[in-house]
Amino acid sequence: MASRFNSSLHQRDSRGDLFKGYTAAARTAPGQYSDAVLNELESQNDQQVEGILGKVKLLKDMTVAIGDEIRDSSALAEKMNEGFDQTRLRLGRTMNRMLVMAERTGVGWRVWLAFFLAVIFLFIYVWLF
Repeated sequence: MASRFNSSLHQRDSRGDLFKGYTAAARTAPGQYSDAVLNELESQNDQQVEGILGKVKLLKDMTVAIGDEIRDSSALAEKMNEGFDQTRLRLGRTMNRMLVMAERTGVGWRVWLAFFLAVIFLFIYVWLF
């Protein structure tokens, strides 16, 4: 383990990098800084923490809003799916009733289809013109 620390490449004075912009006049003794410098660094740190906390809050709000939108969309899609299923069943029953009615009257389903298409065409013609 001791051989790992023989190299001086990894040993940087991180504290020196932190206080790089300050002159030696700010130091009161080697490795110590004046209260004014420390207070200024603390206020800068507080400002950066507030900025990060604001960004985290914004991200949290966006995530909550996305989650709400996904839940609402899923609920809407489920309701639409149920509605389509009910409509499909209702149309199937109606079509079966029409086929039974066509068989009872002795008129083929093609004649009924032509009749309904003629009525629909008449309604569209009256509505448009």
